Amino acid sequence: MNGRSGLLTFFLFLFLAVMILLQILAMVQSDRLYERLNMLLDRVASGSMWRTSQQEQPKAGALPMQEYPGDEGDALVRHLAGEPRTLNPITEEASLGTRWIISGNILEPLFKYDEDFDGIKFKPWLAKSYGTSDDGMEITVKLRDDIWFSDGVRVTADDVLFTFNMIMDPNIDTPSLRSYYNNIKEVSKIDDRTVKFSFNEIYWKTLEVALNFDVFPKHIYDYNDAAEFNTNRDKAVGSGPYVLDKWDVGQRIVLRRNEHYWGHKPKVQKLIYRFITNTTAALQAVRSGEVDYMEPTSEQYVEMSENEQFKEEYNILSFWEPSGGFSFIGWNENTPYFKDKRVRLAMTHIMNRASILKHVLRGYGTIVTGPFYVHGKQSDPNVKPWPYDLERAKELLDEAGWVDSDGDGIRDKDGVRFRFKFSYNPGGSSSERLVRVLVESGSKVGVEVLPDPLEWSIFSERLNNRKFEAAILMWGGTIESDPYQIFHSSQMQGRGNNFVGFNNAEADSIIEEARRTLDPEKRYVLYHRFHRLLHEEQPYTFLFSRPEPRFLHKRFENVIVHKLGLNEHEWYVPLVKQKYR
Repeated sequence: MNGRSGLLTFFLFLFLAVMILLQILAMVQSDRLYERLNMLLDRVASGSMWRTSQQEQPKAGALPMQEYPGDEGDALVRHLAGEPRTLNPITEEASLGTRWIISGNILEPLFKYDEDFDGIKFKPWLAKSYGTSDDGMEITVKLRDDIWFSDGVRVTADDVLFTFNMIMDPNIDTPSLRSYYNNIKEVSKIDDRTVKFSFNEIYWKTLEVALNFDVFPKHIYDYNDAAEFNTNRDKAVGSGPYVLDKWDVGQRIVLRRNEHYWGHKPKVQKLIYRFITNTTAALQAVRSGEVDYMEPTSEQYVEMSENEQFKEEYNILSFWEPSGGFSFIGWNENTPYFKDKRVRLAMTHIMNRASILKHVLRGYGTIVTGPFYVHGKQSDPNVKPWPYDLERAKELLDEAGWVDSDGDGIRDKDGVRFRFKFSYNPGGSSSERLVRVLVESGSKVGVEVLPDPLEWSIFSERLNNRKFEAAILMWGGTIESDPYQIFHSSQMQGRGNNFVGFNNAEADSIIEEARRTLDPEKRYVLYHRFHRLLHEEQPYTFLFSRPEPRFLHKRFENVIVHKLGLNEHEWYVPLVKQKYR
C-alpha cells in the first residue's frame, strides 16, 4: 500500500507541475500575442503595413537591376495629354497613359527587354531563368525566391497562372492582348517557384509572349464576376518599385515609392502624372515649372530647340526607338464610303503629307508607308509613299462610282452623298491644322469632310464600338511587331483592334504564315509582301513616324538614352536641387 501511495503522490505532483508550466507558457504566449497585436496596430496606424514577419522580408541578392546612383528624394511631375479611363493595363479601356503609369512602376514582367541591345533580347526580372524543350513546344520558367508584392505577399507560380487564365478568359475585355496568346495550350504549375508554358503550335513571338507579360497578384485581382474586373478602374497593386498613392480625378495620379520593394529602389520618391489635354497649356506648365517632363508636339520641339533660355533649364531630347509607332488615318470599311480600296487610295492621294510634314510638323519626322518600325527589318524600304495627286484621286473616285450626279459640288453614289465625319482628339494645333488640310483637300475633289472633335474617352469608345467613319490616331510600336492584332480579320469581332474592318484573305494568309516562320530572314520576306499589300489596299492612310521628343528639367541627372529609350528609374535629383519634399 505504501508503495502505491508514494507512486500516486509522485504522479499527482507531476500533473500539478505540468499544469503550472502550461499556465506560465500561456501567460508568456498571451504577452507575446499582445505585443504582436500592438505592433500590428502601430503598423496600420503608421501606414507601413507589411504582411510578412521581419525575418521573411526580402534580402537584396543578385538583383536584375543595377543599384541606382545619386541622392534620394524629390518628385517627377510628368504631363499626360489625357486622363486614363482605367488603371487596368490589359483591358480595351486602357490607354497608352495607363501603361506608362502601371507597367514597370506597379506591375512587373517575368523578363524584361534588354534596353541596350539592338534587337530582341531578354534579361531576367521576376524570373531567374527559363529552359525550352527540344521540340520548342514547352518553356519552363523558374521564379526568383525573393520577389514580393507591395503588400508583402510573396509572388508565386499561382500568380503567373492566374494572370494567364485571366487574359484567356473570353469574358475579360482584353481581345487584342488575348490574340497574342492563342497558341499557348496551357500554363501549368510545377511548384511554387516553377511554371511551364505548353504550346499548340510554333509562333515566332512565343518566347516574348511567355516571358514578357506583367504578373498580377491573384489575391488582389481574383474575381467571380468578369464584369466586376472589367469595370474596376482604380485598383493597382503589383510587385513594382512604386505604389498608387492617390488619383485626384480630373487632375493627377500620384505614385509613391514602394519602400518594401524587393529590388533596388529608384531614388525619386514620387511620380506625379498631371492631365493637361491642351498641348499649349502643357508647354506653359513646363515653362512655369509646374511640370518637369513632357512629350512635346513636333512643332513645340522645333520651336523650343531654338529658345536659349528654355535650353538652360531643360534637356531637349530626341531619339529613335521602336515603341514610337506611327500616326495614321483609319477608314471604316463598314461605311458606304470606304468599302472600295479605290476610294481609300483616293483619300491618301488628297493628303499632301510632304507639305504637312514641312509646315505643320516643322520637318520633325518622316512619312511612313506601313505599320512596321521605319528603321527595322520588317519594313520594306522599296515601298514609296503615294504622292499628293488630286487628279488621280478624282479618277479613282469616278472609277468607284462616286460622281456628282446632281451638280451640287458633292459626289454621290446610290443616293448617298460623300459626306463623312472625321473624328479626332483635339488638344493641339497640329491635329487641328491637319484636319483643316483634309477638309480643304476633300472639297477640291467633291468630298465633304466634317470635323468631329471628341474627348478621348468618347473617341476611344466610338472606335471600340465601330461608331465612326474615319479617324486619326496612332499606334505605339515594338522592336518587331505582329500585325495580327490590328489587321487580321478575326480581330474585327467584338472589341478587337481591327476596328477599320479590314478583311482580306491574302493578308490573313501572310500574317498566319509569318507567325509560324521562325527563320527571321524568311519572315522578313513575308512581312515585306504584307507591307506591299497594305500599300495597295490602304486600310489606313499611313502618315508619320518621328523620333521620340522629350523635355526634361535639368535638375534630373543620370539621364541615359538607351537603344530602347529612357528609363525613369535611373534618374535622381541632387539634394541641393530637390524641389519637392
